[in-house]
Amino acid sequence: MGEAGFNLFDLQAERVLLGRYRIDETMAHGPLSARFRVTDQETDAKLALELFTAGLFEGPGQANFFAERLRAFGAVHCKVVVPTHAVEVTEGGDVLRFCSVPGAHSLRQRLREETRLPREEVVTMVAALLEGLAEIHGESLAHGDLKPSNLFVDGAGVVTTEGGVTPGLWRAQHMGARTSLIGTPYYSPLEQFGGEAPDADADLYAVGTLAYEALSGVLPWEGKGYIEVFQAKMQDNPPPIESRASGVRVGDDLEKVIRKAMRARRGDRYRGAREFLEDWNAASHTSDS
Repeated sequence: MGEAGFNLFDLQAERVLLGRYRIDETMAHGPLSARFRVTDQETDAKLALELFTAGLFEGPGQANFFAERLRAFGAVHCKVVVPTHAVEVTEGGDVLRFCSVPGAHSLRQRLREETRLPREEVVTMVAALLEGLAEIHGESLAHGDLKPSNLFVDGAGVVTTEGGVTPGLWRAQHMGARTSLIGTPYYSPLEQFGGEAPDADADLYAVGTLAYEALSGVLPWEGKGYIEVFQAKMQDNPPPIESRASGVRVGDDLEKVIRKAMRARRGDRYRGAREFLEDWNAASHTSDS
């Protein structure tokens, strides 16, 4: 696309990008990307923009490789993936992904307001998420960074945003040789702390952690910093829910499934979304609330 590299400080409301997308609002600036609400002036559609500046990449080869990974993820059409409208690479080496805007509240916002979600809603949310992940993983892809802030849930279902970003960056930048973790520590399995790529196994681990947090209102792991979380995760079994949230019981069978999904050793966890889903559905129907 014929546009020079972007300076994030210049990306203010009303600026038009690529001759088409008008910035309406800045949503967030993070270490890997900036997010905006934009309007597609050709269709009048309201979209979410993820912008990855050229500084993330060593050259156009990395930027184009990353863009292709995002396009591949966007080509997977399943209910839990927010639709991708376009992925563009500027002449300056920036990568822009335009997606639909989720209509529901994020899980993070829901937990902030409600502390924890009703058991029935979590059961439905996790089942839908695992169904979608089975489709994604079937294409040899992974979301790579599931967490409450990019999971949007309501009575109509669940949808994820930011999919494919961390695996795409890891592969584009060969980050395993440069960093101990790309992802979010609380929701990442132990092997990612050692530099392994975010993959399908990491997605399933994150689902277990999200289920634990949504049902109990607390994270399974104590610790506020990277090192503390890493050390907590080295214990073979995650802590029982009642030990972290007094008085909260979700049923022995369901808790067993959740804790299996978060075991420290990869080989002790679920090896596929379908296996996880089968146990989840069975446990959700047999466990007492």
